[in-house]
Formats: sequence, C-alpha cells, structure tokens
Amino acid sequence: MQQPFHIVFVSNSESSVKKTADYLEEKKYKVSFVKSEEDLMDCLHKEHVNLVIVELDYKHKDGITITSDIRNLKGIEQPFIILFSNKQDDYIQITAFNSGADDFIVSPIKPILLEARISTLKKRLISKTIENKEEQTPPNFYVDKEQYLIITPNGKISLPRKEFEMVSLMYQNTHKIFTRQDFAKLIWNSPEVANSRTIDIHIRNIRRTLGNDIIKTTKGVGYTINRDLL
Repeated sequence: MQQPFHIVFVSNSESSVKKTADYLEEKKYKVSFVKSEEDLMDCLHKEHVNLVIVELDYKHKDGITITSDIRNLKGIEQPFIILFSNKQDDYIQITAFNSGADDFIVSPIKPILLEARISTLKKRLISKTIENKEEQTPPNFYVDKEQYLIITPNGKISLPRKEFEMVSLMYQNTHKIFTRQDFAKLIWNSPEVANSRTIDIHIRNIRRTLGNDIIKTTKGVGYTINRDLL
C-alpha cells in the first residue's frame, strides 16, 4: 500500500498553521507538527518525510539555517523544503533558495495555493522515482570479470576461459569489429591461431551458450557483440 505524502510543519505556533494542516489532512496528506529542530531531525531519521514547511523566522533557529542543516544530513532521503514568511524581500528569497529550499511562499499561507505548489513537487517526486527505477534496472547482459561469469536475466552463466575473454573483450568495446587476427593477438597471444578454425569454433560455442544473436558477424571482417541485447 502506498504511503501518504508526509508533510512536517516547523513553525513558532501550531495554531497559526492549523487551518492549513486541517485542509491538507482533508486532502489525504499526512501532516505533522514539530516543536523544535531536534524533534524535526528525529522525525526525519525515523519517518519517511516528503516535505518540510519551515517558518523563516523560527524562534529556535531561523528557517534558512534549518534548511541548510537538513541538506547536510546523511543517511536520509532528502525531503522537499518550503520556507514561508510575511517578508517579501528578494534577497531573502534568493538566500532561501541558495540554502537548498525548493520553494518560498508568502504568509499568511493560502491552503489552496499551497496544495497547488505541493502538487507540482509531487510531480517532480514521481519523475525522480521513475528515473531512479530506470537507473536501477539491471542490464540484460553483464560481464562480471571478477567472478568470470556472464550475468543474464535468466541467471549466471560460466564459460570456458578463452570464450569468456572473447566475450569480455567485445563487451568492453561494443563499437569495434574484432577480426580473427585481433582475437589471436589479444586472447591467444599467437598470430597463428587466426589461420585455424579455433576462433570460429569458440564463436559457435558462445552462441550456443548465450544465444545465436549475442554475436553479430560482419562478413569478410569479423565479429562484434550485439549492442541491442545489452
């Protein structure tokens, strides 16, 4: 079950943001209020917080400093941060953004406008999540040189040493077409091997094990790994 978007308010007075908090809770957001920076840091480490809304002139420590403190935290998934204040000076807002804030709103907070801004942040969060999943998607084909294994979606495959080295060489140089002479020199360290059927036999064995399409043949030239399968 998907967790609700968690918003934490850091303000001098809980009553001053209660109307906004009640509105957001009606919209199915999870809303919390902390009384000190220590409570905030504890909350960030123990709970999954998506957004921190900080009053600029927070009496214990100003909002810009709190923003910097959050951005310097290690071991947490960084939340979005919105600063709010009745001050509208450009330099204050610029300083807020430079400290790591994602947005700045002028108080008194209008709940409906705040929700619109939160919706924009949520879209950024969704995009970031999709990007992270794409980055984490394992490749279809991976050469593990430390274990001398070929990693595929169907499992780990072991090849004879020479065949593994041929695959590894092509895997590391996907845009190069390797001739028999290249393999003979780089893998066997013996130019004479290029004149025998040895290399063709190993290519056939690799295809039999990893699939016929894994190695492409350029007639009259040589072999290259099929980049479309990586």
